[in-house]
Amino acid sequence: MSDNHDEEVEIQALQRELDDAFQTTRPRTGFEDELWTRMQAQRPAPSRIRDALAGFFQGIREGPAVPAAALAAVLVVAIGVGIFAFSGFGRGSTPTAGSAGGASQFAAGAAGRAASFGRLPTPVFNPTPVGLAQPNAASPKDAGTLYSGPATLTWSGHLNLTISTAPVFRYFEPSANKADQFASGLGAALQARPAGLLGSYTASDYSLQVRGTVRSPAQSPTYFIVPDSTMPGVNAAGAGPADLASLFLAEHSLTPQWPSTVEVQTSGDQSRVRFVRQFDAPGYGPAPLVDTAGAHDGLEVDLNGNKVVRVAGLLPLSLDSSGYTIVSAEEAIRVAVTSSPQPAAGAGAPAVQLTQADLVYVLAPAGDHSFYEPAFLFSGTFQLNGTTMTKQVLVPAVDPSQRT
Repeated sequence: MSDNHDEEVEIQALQRELDDAFQTTRPRTGFEDELWTRMQAQRPAPSRIRDALAGFFQGIREGPAVPAAALAAVLVVAIGVGIFAFSGFGRGSTPTAGSAGGASQFAAGAAGRAASFGRLPTPVFNPTPVGLAQPNAASPKDAGTLYSGPATLTWSGHLNLTISTAPVFRYFEPSANKADQFASGLGAALQARPAGLLGSYTASDYSLQVRGTVRSPAQSPTYFIVPDSTMPGVNAAGAGPADLASLFLAEHSLTPQWPSTVEVQTSGDQSRVRFVRQFDAPGYGPAPLVDTAGAHDGLEVDLNGNKVVRVAGLLPLSLDSSGYTIVSAEEAIRVAVTSSPQPAAGAGAPAVQLTQADLVYVLAPAGDHSFYEPAFLFSGTFQLNGTTMTKQVLVPAVDPSQRT
């Protein structure tokens, strides 16, 4: 009895606070009902059952007469439903974490959501690096010593794969309005919509261009910033290229909102800082985004000393995800070693041992929407005319039965 009294006193005190607060400021429509519902939800289950039954009987007293037999039947159902509801049995929510029931319900839910995007396009491997290159921009990244010719491939590495499914991520093609919103958030104004771009913009000390998905070779929606001569250098005494790039991005509201790792390439005063986009593959860990040549993708900042000369980054977009079955390690290896182009008649081909394999993500365009799909990136090095060359092979990870 004392517990009930204390509970009623507490509720009355809360109600008085609400009344006092509402004398001067009115909440949004429905807020009082929402707050009262939340207060009620915190009450002990027996109290809620008691109040529900009291309301039930009050309704009967105020309504027309009900036959006794019908009343008895309804009462049994009402009590049964109350016990059922408060017991937790049959709820849609997951049971206590760590319980066998919780794990099985989670697995069942994941299976129900799996492959919800339907059959996926198959990523195309393009051995010519493209990265975040802009039309007529300076040299594409990582052209380096990649070898794209025919080769005799063998596998001598170790691919430890303990997962059988991996998420696929989908985005819908950004519109010109989306590009305008992005530019406006940076303080840039629309100047024109050149062919091949969603928009061209200017800010106080730089120009901005926004491009949608490129289908071939596949490239993600990207923005490009080119500072003009009035943009000052990044003022950070003693800071290295990675810190200078991070400071510039933070000052211009461009810090990536996705997980990333940082890579730095330096030659004299010239530096390229790359924030590599990472995707989480549960059970495996972070997997980097690569372009169709196998080079890491994400956001790049080019520096000359402490001055930024170019920025190229993934346009921020909302992503949906869905789980898909992936091929086994053995199947991925089999595809990798048989994927190299065959040499012409009478022509020799270098023998290359593939020694490394990683789970990565790669873009697969599909019209008004596109996908970031898991893939296995195999690589190995060999000598060609005294130069160390790298051979890469990209194997789509999604099971072929779920790809077009």
